[in-house]
Amino acid sequence: MLSKKLVSLVVVSSLLFSGFVFPVHAKGNESNPPGFEKGKLSKQLSKDMKGVHQFFKENNIIIEDSVNQLAELKSSDDSLGFKHIKTQQMVKGIPVYGNEYIIHFNQNGEVYAINGKYDVNAKDAKINKGNFIGETKALEIAKAQVTFDELEAPPTTKLYLYNINDEYVPVYLVSLSFLSPTPGYWNFFVNAEDGTIIKQVNKISNVATTGTGLGVLGDTKTLNLNTATVKGKTQYQLVDTTKGALITTFTAANGTRTPGTTVFSTTNTINDKAAVDAHAYAGVVYDYYKSKFNRNSLDGLGMGIKSTVHYSRSYVNAFWNGTQMIYGDGDGVQAVALSGALDVVGHEMTHAVDENEANLIYEFQSGALNESLSDTFGAFIECYGQASKFDWLMGEDIWTPNIAGDALRDMSNPAKYGDPDNMSKFVVSPNTQAGDWGGVHTNSGIPNKACYLIASNPNVGINKAEQIYYRALANYLISASNFHDARVALVQSATDLYGASGSEVAAINAAWDAVGVN
Repeated sequence: MLSKKLVSLVVVSSLLFSGFVFPVHAKGNESNPPGFEKGKLSKQLSKDMKGVHQFFKENNIIIEDSVNQLAELKSSDDSLGFKHIKTQQMVKGIPVYGNEYIIHFNQNGEVYAINGKYDVNAKDAKINKGNFIGETKALEIAKAQVTFDELEAPPTTKLYLYNINDEYVPVYLVSLSFLSPTPGYWNFFVNAEDGTIIKQVNKISNVATTGTGLGVLGDTKTLNLNTATVKGKTQYQLVDTTKGALITTFTAANGTRTPGTTVFSTTNTINDKAAVDAHAYAGVVYDYYKSKFNRNSLDGLGMGIKSTVHYSRSYVNAFWNGTQMIYGDGDGVQAVALSGALDVVGHEMTHAVDENEANLIYEFQSGALNESLSDTFGAFIECYGQASKFDWLMGEDIWTPNIAGDALRDMSNPAKYGDPDNMSKFVVSPNTQAGDWGGVHTNSGIPNKACYLIASNPNVGINKAEQIYYRALANYLISASNFHDARVALVQSATDLYGASGSEVAAINAAWDAVGVN
């Protein structure tokens, strides 16, 4: 969403694989497995969980019982023929929140890299399931914390072990999504034993955001429409059936119930500027991810893309609520209709892509990385769909219409809008909504600057940069990744694509050095 400001390793012995020293740990050693290791780490294995378990068993890593301590989350094959298996750390059948470990196989079935988070101390968690309050009670407790008219999607409740001051506590993670009377996409962490709220996060931040028809800026766009006969009359509807995902644009008619009514006209001219842009730009974003990465919609599985415009009155925001896009009309001073900027639409829809891949936790560095990746792909999508007007500004087309050249953020110069461009300027902020969940929008300036330096490097450029960033997001980042993890993931992605000794890797390292991230 948009916002203006709103272990050490104990090496017992080593094995040498193709010039790469891989730490091998004795069972019982109280050290965690490596956060990121690469090289030729195994012989040929089956590229599945059987191969994963065999790898850990034969290498004698601290994960001594991977059969019971690692559960498969997802498995994906990439364009290079590599297999990436993301696993979840488990303790007595309960997943450990944020602790995911990815095992990477090359074309030959050899493990060439492993990365992620795993904590051996989680095994010491005190678990007495007989004392748990249960999912139903946890859901009741979470619902009592907020006011809503109706839920946009069925609520979810899942049991986790959650790290609080280095102690693992069983919690129910309850997720609620609604739009009125105030938009909410809440995660509640409810103590599984006493029902206290350990933490609550609203992932919708309250500040700002596409047939033939005029857009918000007065430009003419060609739209994909669907015709339907309703009560004997023909409607030209903002429904795009030409892609791998059904794209539909609705209007809330300045109310707060969604998705609302499908936008239509009795002729093939659509006279709703905000809807024209929301519909057209949703198609551009779909085409971008499909043409660049062969990704079928936001979830990669062809999910329908819904957008609702004219949400509420004078509403200065746009957001992904977990099921669809929502756009306000702006107030005419701080912003005009937020669907009128392709980079804003690309930013918000990328939150959905992240949610189906790394699913970066919305706080502190992982949250700032979440926001930065949305800015990054918002910029890449603008370059793809509007190359003649591409820049590194975010939201300049819709922000403060009476101030020329103003924007929400500047990736090339974060300090222009008060955001840090180096870790030495990292803003320490409380992990509350008032504190922007540890400064997720503000501190996004640091990885934003790194992205600008990488993509503007003559040895990289936008085309290579977007491939590197997408590969990192889809294959290497996990929910708790921080800035250092992002650097490592980008280096590994560039190594996969262009070689370890390539100028692309050097450019990535230089960029992160420049922003003070080791």
